[in-house]
Amino acid sequence: MRLRGALLGAGNIALRGHAPQWAEDPVLREAVDIVAVTDLSPSNLEAARAFFPGAAAYARAEEALEREALDFCDVCTPPFSHRGLVEEAARRGVHVICEKPLAPGLPDAESISEAVRRSAIVFEACHQYHFSPQWQAVKRLLLGLGRIYLAEYEVHRTEANEGNPHWSPAWRTDRAFAGGGILVDHGAHIFYQLRSVLGDPRTVQATVRTLQHNYRVEDTALVVLDFGACLAQVRLTWAARRRQIRFRFVGERGELVGDDESVRIHADTSQEIRFADGMSRNSSHSEWYSPLFLRFTERVRRQDLDPAPLDEAVYVTRLISRAYESSLEGRTLPFISSPAEELEAPAEALVASLGAGPDGERADSRAAVERRRRVRVLRAGVAAALLGAGAWTFHDMGWAHLGSALMAAHPGWIALAAAVNLAAVGFQAVRWLALVRPLSPLATLAQAFKSLVVGFAVSTVVPARAGELARMNFLGRRTGLPPASIFSSIVLDHLVNATGLLLGLALLPFVAHVPLWIRPGAAFALALFTVGAMLVYALWPLDAGPPPASLPVKGVGAFLASARQGLAAANRPSALGLSLGASLVSWALEVNVTAIAMRAVGLHLPLSAAFLVLLAVNLALAFPFAPPGNLGTLEVGATLALVGFGVAKEQALAFGLIYHVLQMVPIGILGILFAGRAADGPVTA
Repeated sequence: MRLRGALLGAGNIALRGHAPQWAEDPVLREAVDIVAVTDLSPSNLEAARAFFPGAAAYARAEEALEREALDFCDVCTPPFSHRGLVEEAARRGVHVICEKPLAPGLPDAESISEAVRRSAIVFEACHQYHFSPQWQAVKRLLLGLGRIYLAEYEVHRTEANEGNPHWSPAWRTDRAFAGGGILVDHGAHIFYQLRSVLGDPRTVQATVRTLQHNYRVEDTALVVLDFGACLAQVRLTWAARRRQIRFRFVGERGELVGDDESVRIHADTSQEIRFADGMSRNSSHSEWYSPLFLRFTERVRRQDLDPAPLDEAVYVTRLISRAYESSLEGRTLPFISSPAEELEAPAEALVASLGAGPDGERADSRAAVERRRRVRVLRAGVAAALLGAGAWTFHDMGWAHLGSALMAAHPGWIALAAAVNLAAVGFQAVRWLALVRPLSPLATLAQAFKSLVVGFAVSTVVPARAGELARMNFLGRRTGLPPASIFSSIVLDHLVNATGLLLGLALLPFVAHVPLWIRPGAAFALALFTVGAMLVYALWPLDAGPPPASLPVKGVGAFLASARQGLAAANRPSALGLSLGASLVSWALEVNVTAIAMRAVGLHLPLSAAFLVLLAVNLALAFPFAPPGNLGTLEVGATLALVGFGVAKEQALAFGLIYHVLQMVPIGILGILFAGRAADGPVTA
């Protein structure tokens, strides 16, 4: 019976390492059918389908796990996604072979381990270096050295391997995706190789640094492992001048040395084994996967639940985590923390979370209740203020005159204003894209525009700008960026946009009379801008230092790390400059939208009036507890501004309603179309 498998992720390692073996190895080809391939990139899916023409293609790996009847899945996605995918596969009883490292941090690795053991599935880690000809020769020749008491391993690279160009080329140097730098990328292989001949170390001492590259992870790591009877030193760098691998094992009866092309033993007798294809020739080594895949498929057929491969994968993650901790603390650490260390953090968390008062209510629960009460009071106050302003504005409204003003509106001017407004939204997408590109260089204007429009459309039916969550989710599904990173880019986008608003307020006295009612709104907008700027400053992405000891995918540490990554544009003046330039163009177009909309209702006012109305409307929209679609706030702001120019309330309100509709209706229709296409299948833009 042939096994049905799915290739989850179709990036570089999948296309260059995994797929060629599943498709071309004669034994695997007869034993396995890859029935599904998944990737966020349509280009990657197309490349994977070239290996497996009959396979179904999915943008999301979770969708393949849900829809396909699978025996196993081959997880080829970056480390940050492993926990969710392996746990989902385990829940469905699907066997798993997973790329290294198992997870970006120890908590996630242990969670994966629990899920695998609980579900009784076969698990295999992609530790394919066990099957390299060089390492097979090393293990065979080491038997002639007797007891090993010294080991050295060096990996020199000139830079990090590039990620797939159709997703995020720099993901290996993004802590949120990879969990770390060269210690994660290359150290993982060396650590399980050393374990296979030396066992588990007693202590770990490490130093990690970023010496040359402008990476946000380390490009160099020095690790000393004390095995008791043996010391091992591992030196890894992406800052070398040429690619090279060197290793040395010293034992009681001689030594073994090796490099990219040969292994040499000098003991009772000397021997040299040379290899035509060196270890540094490329980073894929596809042929090393074949024996690994054969072992995995045989284990699946036998239902062999041997935990050794899983234990080895957890070991690698634990060792990497302890190395980061050692570097951070500047001291040698035991590989397995003491019972006191294991209990210390949970105990502290327990004390912090169980601060019960006399009535038995937890302190954090009382704080949450108090926060919710303050939010309700604030919302009620804002709603009361808006209702009061609306009542004062419209109390003497002639509703028959309002109807006449609406009926007399010119549809041609309305259509033109709606078209110019879409152009303004296009430049808003350019503004945001300039801030997203440092995170995902292949993010497109179409993706940014569609995400923005979907967010605007959702905001028409949910309050308090909650549509930003839809904007975040829409872009995340197309770029694979973490939600926290996208959220930070949205905050930065709002700050850039607010910079244009504040510049407009500063220019207002030079082009129009400033009414008294606009000043509280301006002060509130400035306060919001200040709070946002302080938040960005607090999370400002500094130069990369050593990564945290562990980086759980779910948790405050991971959120903050991802959030900092989302502010990467803050360190790039060119990105900020492009974003601000697009913002100013968008503001200029919006002034014209306002002027054209006024012309539609028969208002022939100077451009300064359009400028003041636009500022008034946006100040009204600055309140974070605005109703769905900003219903009412926009009309109040527009009416107050126009009445100051002597416009009748009826005509002013007619303008506000038409101005609101010409923005909402086209955006709402486009948002529904874009969201509908996303629900039907992957979007290729």
